[in-house]
Amino acid sequence: MSEGNLIGAVLDGRYKVLDPIAEGAMGVVYRAERVKLGRIVAIKVLHDHMPNELSGRKRFEIEAMAMAKLEHPHCAAVLDVGVHEDKPFVVMDFVSGQNLKELIAAGPVAVPRAVEIVRQTLSGLAHAHEHGIIHRDIKPANIVLSQKSGLGDHVKILDFGLARLTADVSNLTTGIVVGTPSYMAPEQIRGTAIDKRADLYACGVLLFELLTGKKPFFSLKDDPIEVCSMHLKKPPPSLAETLPGTDFRDVEAVVAKSLAKNPDDRYSSAEEMATALAAAIGRHGAPLTPAVGVPVQTTQSQSQPVAPPPPAPQSASMPLVAPRKPFQPTKRQLAIAGGGALLLVIILIAVIANRGGSKSSVAGPSDAGHVDDPITIEKGDPVGDVLSRANEMIANGRREGAIDLLTGARRTFPNDARLAYLAGKLYFTKLWYTDGLKQFRDAVRLDPEYKSDPELIKTVLKGFNTTPRYDSALAGFLHDHIGEPAKPFLEETAQNHPNAGIRARAAGELKRY
Repeated sequence: MSEGNLIGAVLDGRYKVLDPIAEGAMGVVYRAERVKLGRIVAIKVLHDHMPNELSGRKRFEIEAMAMAKLEHPHCAAVLDVGVHEDKPFVVMDFVSGQNLKELIAAGPVAVPRAVEIVRQTLSGLAHAHEHGIIHRDIKPANIVLSQKSGLGDHVKILDFGLARLTADVSNLTTGIVVGTPSYMAPEQIRGTAIDKRADLYACGVLLFELLTGKKPFFSLKDDPIEVCSMHLKKPPPSLAETLPGTDFRDVEAVVAKSLAKNPDDRYSSAEEMATALAAAIGRHGAPLTPAVGVPVQTTQSQSQPVAPPPPAPQSASMPLVAPRKPFQPTKRQLAIAGGGALLLVIILIAVIANRGGSKSSVAGPSDAGHVDDPITIEKGDPVGDVLSRANEMIANGRREGAIDLLTGARRTFPNDARLAYLAGKLYFTKLWYTDGLKQFRDAVRLDPEYKSDPELIKTVLKGFNTTPRYDSALAGFLHDHIGEPAKPFLEETAQNHPNAGIRARAAGELKRY
């Protein structure tokens, strides 16, 4: 199957190939259009000249299975798989933007921006590693930056085509070294067993190149064997000697540790390396995943109109998730409010002031740091105060502190479901499902209306969908504590999820209802 005769072809009767856009280690990536829907997608088709050990359909099936497990803001997702003229292909998100190879060609990147780009890359890798997937080919050409309004750089990791499930014991790649020499860890070059620390080594190379505009190991003769030998034997240069006159702060030590020859001397996880990077530029505790918010109960002033919630501020850490639908108050909460009309909004940053007065003002800072018109919160709602402070901590990257605050508040206010709800969401963002389920159970017990809360159901369902194996605890919560309200979400998953295994899992779960 040559490149030329694919242009204009309609694969599987559904995808019209438009033009080639990239070439990777395993195949050519094309821009294509989903017939009838008009959706632009990326399609990867295997190279004709690949060695037999890599070119079989089994290799592509493993790739598709690996990619289909990835549901993360910083990982390009697989949408479909198929076969055209006996050649397998994978349909993926079409990601537009500037890749890091192009960015680096323009010169060194400022330290804060380079650190943030790598932290987002580590965020996506942490998700992949959680599912037993190693990328094995992290390099600038496989990282794309898109610019999202109000959020700045947004990383997408492409081409998990070299990904290997760590649980896979097949010998599909035995004796074959795969990857890109300039970014390969020593153990990867040797062809020995690798783990997630090989990806962290590549991230160290990536960060070095972003900061200096140069690779730590390169050959003037463009000799890959020479480059591989350097990775194996030569100590990496420092950032300071590569680009004198730049203040790299404590990032120098992070790069040095990530480029250690021995995997045991590197960071043990993507989360650990990301935390070290945050600390290196003075952002202790900055989270890997987007912050989450919970609505805070407010009362509209009779004399002053309430301004709409301010837009989510630009955070120096990660993009914030979009606000969820307003929380609907229970009858009990309406009674507590004296029967008045309640306005429930999401406040991502809130500052409680003037506690001595009859009401407290909560102001949401704008992107420019100015204070918008205040939104009033009825005095006498101490839990609202706690939620506002927790959301402020979350928005500022202090997620662990927010968990501690909510844990203490739950001991003081054990019967308020809102505290349990936000704590549950926080635990789920960290993939601590056992703790998250405990909080969600309490939220539903204290306020049964949370059974029909879409965000709670979708949060648990996402965990149910993305765990490598069927999780009876997550399934049991959906069945026993949510019940009928969970059915439409399971039905949507069973019908439309791109992963056939997850569709089957959801369909099987529906039989219990």
